[in-house]
Amino acid sequence: MNRLLVTFQKELFSYCISPVSWIIAVVFYLWRGFEVYGVVYSFDYYRADQDLLPSATYGLTSTFWMVVLVPGILTMRTFAEERRTGSLETLMTAPVRDFEVVVGKWAAASAFFALLWLPSVLVLELLQLGPFLDADLAFGPVFAAYLGMFLLSGMLLAFGVFASSLTDNVLLAALLAILFDFGLMQGPRMLANNLGAAGQNYYVRELLDKFDVMGNFANWFARGLIDTSQIAFYVGGVAFFLFLTGVSLSSRRIA
Repeated sequence: MNRLLVTFQKELFSYCISPVSWIIAVVFYLWRGFEVYGVVYSFDYYRADQDLLPSATYGLTSTFWMVVLVPGILTMRTFAEERRTGSLETLMTAPVRDFEVVVGKWAAASAFFALLWLPSVLVLELLQLGPFLDADLAFGPVFAAYLGMFLLSGMLLAFGVFASSLTDNVLLAALLAILFDFGLMQGPRMLANNLGAAGQNYYVRELLDKFDVMGNFANWFARGLIDTSQIAFYVGGVAFFLFLTGVSLSSRRIA
């Protein structure tokens, strides 16, 4: 466990000093700032129900692309860079277990991704003040929505770590993760709309519904509802992709 913590701290520190990480943060919050300003202005101008403001911010374009693009960019170097430089062999011979390395790297990426989102929660808190909305926002639904977002992102980051373990090309690792993320976000709904009669089959429909992460987020977490089956799905996805990453590293050790 101590070695896992050391890996986590080392990787998190590398994210904190990486220019790429902070470029992502600056671009994201400049983009999101304009979007949130437009939403707040609309709510104030039309005297809309301000309790709906937090949920309105979840559907912003910046949210979608943050979830699609950033996990792959954050995780692209986790193993691919070490394979390219040859330091992976040194890591594999160190007195540390594969699962400690894999979980430590994934946990660091997840922690930094959460740090990137933290200011968006503080913005909602700030909007309650008098110069802005001067209203109390319900933060119970906010907690549920961010829980759902972090569960989904955790699974996407786990796939990104797995993709990085398959290649020594960081750009290829990022591309694989981004394509997977986009496919998971858009694929189930597109398939459901284009399968025709086959899409009406009970088992096909249930499978597509389970993988429709955007629909499940809108129907559950964004409405302040927490579905334990969805939590199990995301936790299982994280465990599955981290297991595959461990298998990928073990096969390289054997080879």
